[in-house]
Amino acid sequence: MNVSEFTARVSPATSRQPAWRWSTLLLVGVSLSVGWGIRGDFGHEYGAMFAGCLAALTVCLASGRPDWRERVLFFGFFGAIGWGFGGSISYMQVISFTESGHLASQWYGYLALFYIGFLWAALGGAGTAIPAVLRRDDLTRLIKPVLFVFAAWFVQDRIEDPVAAAMQEHIAFDHTWGRHKSPLYWFDADYLAAFFALLGVGLYDLWERRERNRLYLPVMMACGAVSGYGAQRLLEQAGLMDALTSSLTYSLGDPAYIDPETGGLKFTPDNFLNNWPQWFGDYPQHVGWVIGMVAGITAYFVWFGRFRNGASLIVCMASGWLVSFLLLPVLGSIFFTEIGGLRMTPPRGDDWAGITGVFGGLLVWMYRHNYPAVSKAALLSGTIGGLGFSGVQWVKQLMMAPGNPRILAAQGLMPESKVYQESVAYWAHWQDQNWHSFLEQTYGFVNGLAIAVALGVLAVKLPVWPDNEAAGSRNRTWTLAVAAFFVLFTVPYLNVVKNVKEWGDQLKSGVWTETITRADGSAETVPAHWDMPYAGRLPGVTGLSFTPETWYNISWMILAAVFVLVVRRHRQEPVALIPATWLGRGQLVFLILLWVMVIGDFERSLVGWHPSRLLTEWVIFVNAAFATALVLIAPRENDNNLLISTGSRIEALYRINWKVIVGIAGLAGTLFMVTNRLIYRYPPYEQLDTKHDHTRFGPEASWRAKPNLKNAPHK
Repeated sequence: MNVSEFTARVSPATSRQPAWRWSTLLLVGVSLSVGWGIRGDFGHEYGAMFAGCLAALTVCLASGRPDWRERVLFFGFFGAIGWGFGGSISYMQVISFTESGHLASQWYGYLALFYIGFLWAALGGAGTAIPAVLRRDDLTRLIKPVLFVFAAWFVQDRIEDPVAAAMQEHIAFDHTWGRHKSPLYWFDADYLAAFFALLGVGLYDLWERRERNRLYLPVMMACGAVSGYGAQRLLEQAGLMDALTSSLTYSLGDPAYIDPETGGLKFTPDNFLNNWPQWFGDYPQHVGWVIGMVAGITAYFVWFGRFRNGASLIVCMASGWLVSFLLLPVLGSIFFTEIGGLRMTPPRGDDWAGITGVFGGLLVWMYRHNYPAVSKAALLSGTIGGLGFSGVQWVKQLMMAPGNPRILAAQGLMPESKVYQESVAYWAHWQDQNWHSFLEQTYGFVNGLAIAVALGVLAVKLPVWPDNEAAGSRNRTWTLAVAAFFVLFTVPYLNVVKNVKEWGDQLKSGVWTETITRADGSAETVPAHWDMPYAGRLPGVTGLSFTPETWYNISWMILAAVFVLVVRRHRQEPVALIPATWLGRGQLVFLILLWVMVIGDFERSLVGWHPSRLLTEWVIFVNAAFATALVLIAPRENDNNLLISTGSRIEALYRINWKVIVGIAGLAGTLFMVTNRLIYRYPPYEQLDTKHDHTRFGPEASWRAKPNLKNAPHK
């Protein structure tokens, strides 16, 4: 059925629409549930990208709209990016707040989970809605600055560690327990990614404009650097530098914290981190000119930058990250040091503040460019996602109530009593399940519903794109290839490449790793080197051996080359394997991505297998099989029930505003906290296990009792 065959008329009931069928809600929900379960194993932004990509593909395919299906690759591309942002936010400590038994910390924990879930799903909803709302030409143009940002992030990934190592030769750091020892460390946050995003989009602006005024950039950089250097020296000469730095700096901890066991001060003040990058303290003489240089670059782009073709969206989001980060944990916390500052999960990372700015920047850009549908979809999906994160954590705690030692103790039963021991033993297997995986997969399902609902409204209200707009010209089909490559290769690779380290850590050490002796006589375990078949095993041949990760990367490069060859052939003459319809193509892309990641996740878990993994890997497999059936059966090529209503403004479709969202969060958080306390009946604060559970407030709050210290592992 052609797009032009649809008539814009009012739908009598959205329940008949393809986007609102139970099969659609289940498909999108189960797809994101599978993705979220796998995200729990791979973690962070890349894992969230995979989950969001699955949901975006399915909501597009099940919408019943041929004009959307022609954009299915863009749905996957932008949906993955949107969901990836929230993956940087730390939340495990917030979950612990809700289980701590401390009333204020519990209520705060549920509210914070709502906020994290809101940000995650709101940006995911916005990313998924962008391909539905923007014109095809706008989507095509937006791909270019995004690729510049990707290139900048690639460069960052390659140079960050070498630069940090060069700045700090004699102190080792890593990406886990020693990451705070890096001179580039700042609140355990991804601020460098925001800077490099601005660098990438700035280079795009220079490339796209090609104006002579770009010669002013090095001049303004130099002027800014000289001005910053001079300002710092003037402050030092006037004796004001110490007072200024003291007023803008605070310790990330409580110097007055008393050790309950000794009755004395537990930490020395000079062992705390502070609210500025580590290198500010290591190289204070360079702070002025670096800040001045950044100011000069900023002034140039404010004055001359045009940021066309959607590049201004990236500027708004990346700038929002930095502004919000500076205003909240960095500077705003100075006025709230008695409660650990304006930090959500001290001593963990503060990416939540940056992501708040990303969302704010996105809303500003959408408002300026008249895309209310994206903003409203983000608010709706964010609200459902926020309820999902806090609500599923509450449900998890309810399900863990039977035989819970905390509840038995609250009933007055002593651990040595027969009734206590029998009850604990009876429910032991139930309690020992991987409940965190239950939280992840169930929360993922709710996130899928959030996307299905938000995009479901758009599916029946947004006008259908005309045939000639969707078809496009041949010279822009390269963006389809870019989107396909990103969905089918980049997203899986960024996740599954992490398996190599997992295999190396848990499989035969003599095969995957080897021990070498350093110059100082110390031993070090490093990845093994495997010889190239045939040529690498010839007598006298050396240098043709690579680490397991290098072999893995070579294999993916070969696959990438095959992909490029197939795409080039398909542009000249259709490849028979690739379906003729966009529904079929989308189904093929979804199934390839889904099962590559399901198998990759199983490979990751297999080397350390335990029966408790069934709640994760086996449930993921079952849900993936269910999603496979749904994606092939539910969407129909010619769906006569698709009716489009354009009689009402899009703003009226979402009866939701900030007051409603705050009210929902407050009521839900209160309900969850009160019912949890009624069931668990926690003891007084003095009897809580604050050594193992995290609390946000109180004399034993985690930021007081468990801060990050310079000479200790990262928390």
